[in-house]
Amino acid sequence: MKKVICALCIACISIVFSSCSNAQQSLTEMEKIQKQLNEMENYQCTATMERFSNKGNNTYETKQYFKATGQYRLELTAPEAVAGNYTVFDGKTICQYNPHIHEKIKRDVPENQQRNELFLGQFLKNYMQSEEVSVEAAALDESRCTVLEAVIPGGSPAMATEKLWVDNETLKPVQFVIYDKEGNETYRLTYHTFEYDAVLEESLFTIAE
Repeated sequence: MKKVICALCIACISIVFSSCSNAQQSLTEMEKIQKQLNEMENYQCTATMERFSNKGNNTYETKQYFKATGQYRLELTAPEAVAGNYTVFDGKTICQYNPHIHEKIKRDVPENQQRNELFLGQFLKNYMQSEEVSVEAAALDESRCTVLEAVIPGGSPAMATEKLWVDNETLKPVQFVIYDKEGNETYRLTYHTFEYDAVLEESLFTIAE
């Protein structure tokens, strides 16, 4: 009798795990990506950031740290002329630091949603609030990606829409582009490394007095 009960328990457990596995496999690539992004508590990454304007183009190497609660840190690592510059937002105040002049410029954050458009947390908010969004499959650097598109609120002519390319296998962002109202690129971030839910020191988001 005990053997029968034991066998039934094992069978039930197997069914449960099998059901969970099948449910996971039944998720579409889009659903997997949305799930990963929605459950993201924080991230850290390295990325090449390109800025396009009528005054010329600029390219920077960057490090990003972001928490779902809103805090962020953006560091410039190249070119040499700007290496070491960083901007940190602790949730209330923005601090900008330039090591070449050994000066910190600290100011209260204005009520401006676009202050952190370069971070994926803001993209997710825009994506969820956009009434007209598109999702498509695209080839980027020989890997299959899903592209998410969102409208940026606020009416800024330089920041009207944005697209995020996400790798279907790793579920990690590959490229992020912001467009002006004419459809021209104003910012492009190409990610080199990306880590979801990293162990981030609180000091990264602390503004020293």
